[in-house]
Amino acid sequence: MAKTKRLLLILLVLLGPGSIIYFIAKNVKNHFIELPYLGYEYTLDGNGNKIDSSAYQIPAFQLTRMDGQIIDNSTIAGNFIVLSTIQNNCPKIDECGLSPYLFNEIFFHKLVKNRDNYNNVKVISILTDQDGQPLDSISDELKDEMIDYDKSLWWFTTGETLPFYNFNFYGKKFKDHPADPASGEIGKFAFTNSLILIDDKGFVRAVTGAKSDSDIRNFFDMLKLLKKEEFDRNREQNKK
Repeated sequence: MAKTKRLLLILLVLLGPGSIIYFIAKNVKNHFIELPYLGYEYTLDGNGNKIDSSAYQIPAFQLTRMDGQIIDNSTIAGNFIVLSTIQNNCPKIDECGLSPYLFNEIFFHKLVKNRDNYNNVKVISILTDQDGQPLDSISDELKDEMIDYDKSLWWFTTGETLPFYNFNFYGKKFKDHPADPASGEIGKFAFTNSLILIDDKGFVRAVTGAKSDSDIRNFFDMLKLLKKEEFDRNREQNKK
């Protein structure tokens, strides 16, 4: 099992999140593989040697929903969180870090259709400009676009983005990774164009792009892995 996990980590680094799903489907039919924890931070001794480590856990934050309700750590406790940014010019794809159409068709409608299975999954979108700077006022265009979505499952918010994106990722903070215009990403930074998966304890467990159908499909598969992890954990607790 340890060998399998090492191979999964190598695949993640070299090929990206989709490789995990493919590898599991083809080779690990009788075993459950956990998603990795992202954003590890290390404690060093006086000689610079690593003596301890901890995965990134979302620190204290406060967001405000469009209806005025405050969202904080206590609000999301026990829930799996799908996080994105959203811009006032959405759904114009060249001015939006998320593809609302693809996200709804591939991901969100499954949450609505299978509400009993995903009752503790919430989508949070933080209003920003194209460069990820928080905004306080939602446009009429975006209000019209989002009016038909189930707001009990998809929370549109304002507030600071830093607590969610300030984790280590491939040698630097995720918030500082540049956007890739060649892939259709907007603005200066990749986080504006990303989906983040946060588990029910507040740990970051997955990152993908938010605009392509393949990224969003992979992301839903990773959510299913977390739900399987939850199911197995609850089953073991019920045996005690």
